[in-house]
Amino acid sequence: LIGAVAAEMPLSWPDEALKAQAVAAHSYVLYCRDHATAANGAWLSADPARRQGYLTDAVLHSYWGTDYEANYARLSSLVDSVLGDVLCYDVAAAGTSYFALSNGRTEASQNVWEQTLPYLQGVDSPTDRTNPDCEAHFTLTRPQMEHLLAVAFPDYALTDNPSDWFGAQEYTDAGYVARIQVAGQWVRGTVLRRVLALRSACFSIEWQPTEEQFILTTWGYGHGVGLSQYGAHTMAA
Repeated sequence: LIGAVAAEMPLSWPDEALKAQAVAAHSYVLYCRDHATAANGAWLSADPARRQGYLTDAVLHSYWGTDYEANYARLSSLVDSVLGDVLCYDVAAAGTSYFALSNGRTEASQNVWEQTLPYLQGVDSPTDRTNPDCEAHFTLTRPQMEHLLAVAFPDYALTDNPSDWFGAQEYTDAGYVARIQVAGQWVRGTVLRRVLALRSACFSIEWQPTEEQFILTTWGYGHGVGLSQYGAHTMAA
């Protein structure tokens, strides 16, 4: 749990935020234990490519250097203070997922993982929208976008006009893209987020013909389900 909290939040954040993260990580691990199969492997992973993870003691030594002893003691004390606290639903540990920053409202589990969990439904997290990291912009050239779409959707026929590549969008109640038309075919917003490596499934795509590029704007950071870490930071502060 110490490694999980250290992997998920900066130590500069308030104690109450770090404690909230510890409870969420603890509950999540127990949920994964209860639902583990041979196929899905470990409850948490030290591999940063995995969705939820932790930092090993060796990595913490490397990251913290001479501050290791003080930082470890602080996190150890905070984790100990909430070690008996587990979030449950129906007398079992809940799948308390977490992510960095919402678009101002968290997302429902079924819109991301196709599993409806009553305790993972959208709630307002309004201060997330005021965070300077909430809105982000980046560009893709026509060849870059064409390559990404061709690899992901080899059967889709792209026209010679890039303004036709993306069409209508439908949104979830929380304002994330539920699905979007790509070359006339409906694609889930979470799928296109993965294909284009977007920070969030709350996004817009605009073709700029004069610059021969697409401008992509995202709001939030992460899958959007469960605990908004920046929201926890604001509440702790």
